[in-house]
Amino acid sequence: MTGIGRTLALSRGADLSEPEVTDLAAVLVAAAAGGTGGIRHVRDERDEVDQTYGELAGAASAILGGMRERGAARGDKVIVQVADEPELLAVFWACVLGGMVPLPLGTGGPSPAGLDRLWRPGDRVWIVDDGETPRTEPSRARRLGSAAGLAAGPSTEDYTPGDWDDLAVLLLTSGSTGTPKAVMLTHGNILSRTVATARVNGLDSGLRSFNWMPLDHVGGLVMFHVRDVYLRCTQVHARIQWILDDPLRWIDQMHRHASTATWAPNFAFGLVNDNAHRMDGREWDLGGLDYIMNGGEAVKPVVLQRFLRLLAPFGLPSHAICPGWGMSETSSGIVDRRFRPETGPIGRFIAVGRPHPGVGLRVVDQDDRVLPEGETGLLQASGAPVFGGYYNNAEVNRRTFTADGWFRTGDLAYIEGGELTVTGRGGDTVTVGDTTLHGHEIESTVEGLDAVEPSFTVACAVAPPGAEGPALAVFCHPRGGASTAALAEAIREAVRAAHGAEVAYVVPVSKDDIPKTGIGKLRRAALSRRFAAAEFGPPASHGEAIATRSGDR
Repeated sequence: MTGIGRTLALSRGADLSEPEVTDLAAVLVAAAAGGTGGIRHVRDERDEVDQTYGELAGAASAILGGMRERGAARGDKVIVQVADEPELLAVFWACVLGGMVPLPLGTGGPSPAGLDRLWRPGDRVWIVDDGETPRTEPSRARRLGSAAGLAAGPSTEDYTPGDWDDLAVLLLTSGSTGTPKAVMLTHGNILSRTVATARVNGLDSGLRSFNWMPLDHVGGLVMFHVRDVYLRCTQVHARIQWILDDPLRWIDQMHRHASTATWAPNFAFGLVNDNAHRMDGREWDLGGLDYIMNGGEAVKPVVLQRFLRLLAPFGLPSHAICPGWGMSETSSGIVDRRFRPETGPIGRFIAVGRPHPGVGLRVVDQDDRVLPEGETGLLQASGAPVFGGYYNNAEVNRRTFTADGWFRTGDLAYIEGGELTVTGRGGDTVTVGDTTLHGHEIESTVEGLDAVEPSFTVACAVAPPGAEGPALAVFCHPRGGASTAALAEAIREAVRAAHGAEVAYVVPVSKDDIPKTGIGKLRRAALSRRFAAAEFGPPASHGEAIATRSGDR
């Protein structure tokens, strides 16, 4: 069925306006000269670092001078393995000003040696580090030095940036395989996304943003930091672990900084909800916070509804949350809309909006034929913010793009009335027998139980050795004092009632057992592989109440 006689699941944003600048270096130079906005890095309640855009440009210019003095040149690749956020951004912008291509790695990613197969034979690859992490294995990347050491050399304002179609940054992504790939984003990719989101959402220099996602991730670096330099607004960044250690710090800090914009994946909204009992007596003023982006993983309407209800007494506008969709491969978010729970009942999924200017979306079948509106299929994207492929990975790129150039996102979705609704990730569906379920929906049901700690639940299909076929397993972290046997039965009953599915295994795990990405998204496939390898001990039979970890037997 190709949709003859019916509206096809194809949606396009408006035409993209001509950008004022054609490279990222010009964005920083303009911000430095503009005199508005700036950056604050929050390390904890007592440790903050402020930086104007002029100071950032000065630091980047000094580092660029040191990089050139030590042999780095335009077109070289630079691994940025720096934990200190102001230094990380200064090295990133030094590369941009000098036409080098940074690969922000932070300190929690693969080692530089682990990236050796990423590079092309003729690449010149350097590494800038924090000067404290000793290198224990040889790598093709040559060390330039620490950010502080490079900045001690002669500064330069002789900039040689790339142009619109030139490679601006490489960002690592592992996808569902766990094998790192480097997303290639050009100046044009990033700038077109930045211009479009500012236009659609009416953003300007008055924005006051708060971000706590890592600055080596597309959300922290591109969606917020680069956008805010372009806007010449005030941006505040906090460290992810500091916020996760106490999720109410997210709200505390936005009150303190009078933030008007923020973003987080859905699990973070759930963590705030889980701390509702600690909100009594708070004196937050959230009246100005009217742009809260929710993306990066499945959007769960019931979680957003409760978040809004809990924070309404503190002035949070009912229209504040903007669910959206985007990926590293699309230069971050390229679809969003206002979430308005008062407009009707909350269903399984909610629309995340229409594509931004310069973006096309379509939903297709397995043969890349566009489906009719309303039918769930495979989501594909095209347009100015969409990347051109993974660096030095022709084989994967052939599978990633269609014959007519559309990017296969790997998400499942439908389009209706021009609006996109994402139902899940193709690799995160759970197929048991003839039934296919969305893992994130089962997880949401399980986390509705009081005895389960939120954000540490995984539902996936497992295939223990000797089993006749895949079975549904739920991994979860029980709250202290919870009876595992009673919890297992409660989980089975809840999933049976909500989804008509039988949970074969309930596996209590520690928080550290749940594999997550750098921004806290679950890695379901990795957990399924660990279960099959009996890393949690011999699987219990279907008739047993619970499958325990090996250390608990």
